[in-house]
Amino acid sequence: MINTFWQLLSERRYRNITVTDIVRRANVNRNSFYYHFNKLDELAYRAIHDEVNRSPLVQSGGNGHVPDLQHWRKHVGELISTEEERKRTERLTMIVGPNTDPVLYQAFHDNEREALLAVLAREPEDVDPRTDLMMDFIIGGIMGILNRWQQLNEHHGTDPLTDDDATAIAIRVYALLLENCLPSGSPAGTTKQHAK
Repeated sequence: MINTFWQLLSERRYRNITVTDIVRRANVNRNSFYYHFNKLDELAYRAIHDEVNRSPLVQSGGNGHVPDLQHWRKHVGELISTEEERKRTERLTMIVGPNTDPVLYQAFHDNEREALLAVLAREPEDVDPRTDLMMDFIIGGIMGILNRWQQLNEHHGTDPLTDDDATAIAIRVYALLLENCLPSGSPAGTTKQHAK
């Protein structure tokens, strides 16, 4: 059903997709759908969650360590070097494409935020307002890149994302996020008890 969701989203606006469309295309009955999901928005959230968490950067686990230049270039290279990653990126670009909906934007934002916290090894309650704003800035940047991904990929490859300037900026933003991940300003990897 999740694969069917992405297929339908590539063909029509999200608000024009129905549960009936999903079950017919997936060749399952409605009971199967409602066994897993209460409504279409839940299926969409799960579909986006799965794609966000397939990111090589998320799966590698940051554990509070700033990625070096080679790690960053490797991650960006993986976005188009394998069929699985190309498929994942193509799916995520649909969230900012013509068939999207505010529900999908919010689901992407929430899942990216959760993934960032996991990479930072932080809990939501450990995030102060400044870091919260920085995370929104980073997620907005990711959405901006997704919005231009097709154009970048067709005309420039990954060079705009992997040159030294872009890499240095990305690493510095991540480092700042680590430095400010707790209200006390303690570095990532410390607990509230150790932050006192």
